[in-house]
Amino acid sequence: MTDARDPAAAPSPAADDPVAAALKRAAASGGRLASPAAVGQVAARGARRRRRTLAAGAALAVCLVAGGVAVAAVRVGGGGQVGPAVPPSPTSSASPPGSPSSGARSGSPSPSDSPSGTPSHPPSSSAPPTTTPRAP
Repeated sequence: MTDARDPAAAPSPAADDPVAAALKRAAASGGRLASPAAVGQVAARGARRRRRTLAAGAALAVCLVAGGVAVAAVRVGGGGQVGPAVPPSPTSSASPPGSPSSGARSGSPSPSDSPSGTPSHPPSSSAPPTTTPRAP
């Protein structure tokens, strides 16, 4: 039994084709004219490839280290939750024991008891008091 891929078994119709014959002649002449690159050129290409690979690895290492430092800085510096900008006002549950509750009237007048309707003491803030310079 003959193999279908055996060229000696049966002549193929492509062998009679002029384009196929021209391509075969071009391949044969190209094979004879081709020569390998010089050893120095091949070695230089290999050295360039090694340098590029090493440079890419170094750049990757720098990026990984910089990213790790950034993540560590965010975790260390940006610790817990941020509290309120102004401390909350005291509530009746937060008043110290023994002090009158907020619902009971104390001996001090309330801001609405003042004649002008304005509080007698300015509201306190967490900022330190400021002084205004006097003109001489």
